[in-house]
Amino acid sequence: MQTRDEADVITQDKTIDAELASSSRRRFFTMGAGAAAALATGRMAFAQPPRGRTSPFPNTTADASKDWHDPLLRLVRRISMGLSPEEVVLARGLGYAGYLEYQLNAAAIDDGETEAYVALRMPFTALVGSALLTQDNGEASNQLMDAALYRAAFSKRQLKQRMIEFWTDHFTISINKVGNLKLADDRDVIRTYAMTSFPQLLRATSQSAAMMVYLDQNRSSTPTPNQNYAREIMELHTLGVNGGYTQTDVAELSRILTGYSSNNVGGFSYVRSYHDRGAKTFLGRAFAAMPITATDAQLKGEADTAIQMLIDHPSTAAYISLKMARWLLAYTPSQAVVDATAATYTATGGDIAAMIRTILTSQNLLAAPAKYKRPFHLAASALRSMGASAANIRPARQNADVMGQPMFLWEQPNGYPDRVDWWSGLVLQRWNYMSYLSTQNSTTALKVDSALFRSPDTADGVVSQISTRMFGGELPSMLRAQLSTYLKGGAYSDARVRETIGLAASANQFQWY
Repeated sequence: MQTRDEADVITQDKTIDAELASSSRRRFFTMGAGAAAALATGRMAFAQPPRGRTSPFPNTTADASKDWHDPLLRLVRRISMGLSPEEVVLARGLGYAGYLEYQLNAAAIDDGETEAYVALRMPFTALVGSALLTQDNGEASNQLMDAALYRAAFSKRQLKQRMIEFWTDHFTISINKVGNLKLADDRDVIRTYAMTSFPQLLRATSQSAAMMVYLDQNRSSTPTPNQNYAREIMELHTLGVNGGYTQTDVAELSRILTGYSSNNVGGFSYVRSYHDRGAKTFLGRAFAAMPITATDAQLKGEADTAIQMLIDHPSTAAYISLKMARWLLAYTPSQAVVDATAATYTATGGDIAAMIRTILTSQNLLAAPAKYKRPFHLAASALRSMGASAANIRPARQNADVMGQPMFLWEQPNGYPDRVDWWSGLVLQRWNYMSYLSTQNSTTALKVDSALFRSPDTADGVVSQISTRMFGGELPSMLRAQLSTYLKGGAYSDARVRETIGLAASANQFQWY
């Protein structure tokens, strides 16, 4: 495999090339370049990042959270994929603690309507074994990506969707390498265990056929084991790069993991003939040589023991806590928050809900600055805030992919970056998407019902509805004035209303959460 630095440059080059190729899409400017520039509040000046580098403008935009005075709305922004009137009403009825607990108990939330849609429109996502593996790869990928965006936008289990996105990156698997195996991994590993505990999730992904293939563990056997999975399970999945292991530990763990593989119907398989029976030492612990008479359970038990060692290691508690705090709270969470979350990890055996409670206290959240929506998050939040309905989500998803984050296509094992500097150079693509979305009025594909915003059917009524539906009532006065000026600057019409909705979603204040 390439080094991480080399791979990041190559991957970013591909992303930049794709974005430049799509730069002819200029729908946004049909709305008026002057209004667009006024609402962008400076972000339109961000150029594409130089080849092989991230944007040179990491923190030049004022913190959008200065206008967010309601701690409850801050919570809704953080644990949902975007504000919607229905979600705000639900949260207000339950209060801060009640709403958080409601979303933490995802299994108790009736999400039947969303899952029925996915089952009907994305049937490949439910297939197993040879029935899945023999389906067309392109259509399978499309259905998985469609389902991801549809659930993110319309599921009632909003916090679960946020954590699914988090764990999808943490345990990254590129569908380009593993094909249809990723559909089973998404369903049986990430979505099944996203809100349970880290040990359950780690054990499940360690026996995912997709993970075995992605990191070449399926071909790892004595006497020359492949070290990819052994390295990444420590560096990226548990201990972290500075977690206290050595290259010798990587080599020894790769020997311990020999035998972990996959079968020809897309499932996990333990292959005893692959296993290295010799004595080993991993993280200071000795593993005795195995006799020829050892059972499969005894051989596999070495890997079970090693994985449990990683689960119990204090570096894992610290590393997972830091990543979760960065995801849910702030790009640079305080050490006190990270330490408290790590203590919760240790005390609860890695219970994910308990760790989220520790991170998302009202005090922590009120002190946290806004975070920048990644493209997938932004697409889902726009669908939610515009009150969209989707008979066919694919056109919307394909348009969202142009913003630079097509799900399941990050090639390297470190996941899509959760950094503002990585994403801040892609503003035109964001504008284009909001322009596209706000104009959709199809009953057979995607519909944004402008009537939701025209109550009362006046310019002031539209701006008031934009404030309520898209900003939870926290529409900054300057943006309110800009939207009103634009809406009143031409003949009042449905097209003008839709343009104003698109402009609101393109504004800087909508880009953060």
